[in-house]
Amino acid sequence: MTENEFISVVKQNNKRIYLIALSITQNSSDAEDVMQNVFLKLWKYDRAFNDNEHLKKWLTAVSVNESRNYIKNPFRKRIKPLDDAVNISVYDKTQNIDLFKAVMSLDIKERTIIHLFYYEDMCVADISKILKLKESAVKTRLFRARKKLKEILGDEWINE
Repeated sequence: MTENEFISVVKQNNKRIYLIALSITQNSSDAEDVMQNVFLKLWKYDRAFNDNEHLKKWLTAVSVNESRNYIKNPFRKRIKPLDDAVNISVYDKTQNIDLFKAVMSLDIKERTIIHLFYYEDMCVADISKILKLKESAVKTRLFRARKKLKEILGDEWINE
């Protein structure tokens, strides 16, 4: 990958990678660190990608894995500054801040599934490959996350 291609990929994917990391880490500083690690891995990656879709899936998988590894670090204190995450202006797709807060209040497994399914528009099969789960497990987590969101949001919930 040339330097210009790399810069182009970073410009096209930085917000998406940041949001994946933010949804898992729930901290903007941690999300920035994860994003930097993901792009560093991309720079060092020595294989060619088949197409843009292959690149996008690779970046998503690496982002999820890096985020998970980052929060598992035993030397890190887990602080959940939800207000910090809510004030992020790059969350263009989230017009309803209550919905965003509700999603961020879910546990990491459910939050990750919701983010990948709704915000990244990924299908269950792709999510199962990235998270290394059976499709039935992804569907179950998605069902449980939707149920919890409905409980949290109450009458405001609109199931489309």
